[in-house]
Amino acid sequence: MKLPLAVLLLLCLATIVTSHKKGKDEVKKIVKVIEFDDDVVEGRSSIGRKGNKKFSSSSSSSSWSSEEHPRRENRRPFPRRRSQRPTEIKETCDDGWLEFKRPNGVWCILVGYSGVSNGWYSQQDAQNTCTGMGAVLTGFQNENERMTVAGVALNKLTTLGQTVGGLWVGATNLPACRVNSCGPYNTFQWTDGHTTGVEGFKWGVGEPDNVNWPGATACIQQFIVAPNYVGMWKGYFVNGDLDKYQCNSQVTPPPRFYICGKRGVRR
Repeated sequence: MKLPLAVLLLLCLATIVTSHKKGKDEVKKIVKVIEFDDDVVEGRSSIGRKGNKKFSSSSSSSSWSSEEHPRRENRRPFPRRRSQRPTEIKETCDDGWLEFKRPNGVWCILVGYSGVSNGWYSQQDAQNTCTGMGAVLTGFQNENERMTVAGVALNKLTTLGQTVGGLWVGATNLPACRVNSCGPYNTFQWTDGHTTGVEGFKWGVGEPDNVNWPGATACIQQFIVAPNYVGMWKGYFVNGDLDKYQCNSQVTPPPRFYICGKRGVRR
């Protein structure tokens, strides 16, 4: 059946109006959904309000997440520092002083020449010289010290053009042994407060003697003897031997040496 043209036009127009109305209703629904979502978001945000400050749900969520589940990052570990050894403190001697390692620390010895070649230089004079250097007239801890000192003193003696000399040592007799000898190891004791033992004693022939030397105490001198020495002490003393002797001047052999000792300096 053929419809009139006017009827067809009316049907088309009605279809267009219906579609347009339906589209507007869909748009309104979408807008309402969007508004509803905004209200939900706003409602969640208001939960986190404190005073006039806000924090978003996303920041709250991330904060909770970071506290409950710490983030593990693949960071390169720092290299371990090697433990540094503490700086070792050593005791050393000043220039010109001999260095000896003793059981109670480093001991420094200076071999000196008094400048006196006529014998007028007592043991007390030698002690005064050492005191002026902040040291003390010293003794021998062992054979090595005794012979090292004798070698240095011999070089000085040779420079002076002499072949025999005497060197003052820091020692004094024990109370009952000033005159009569109490043997090689029990007649004298060291006086420097640092030298110990008896390994440093090595006497000349017949020493320590039984002579009543003048003075309140007896002392020790070390003989410094050159290989080419010819004289009254030859056969009794060789270089480095010890001799019981008087402490006061005038003394022989005339060229007078001394040895000062002090603790090593901590550096």
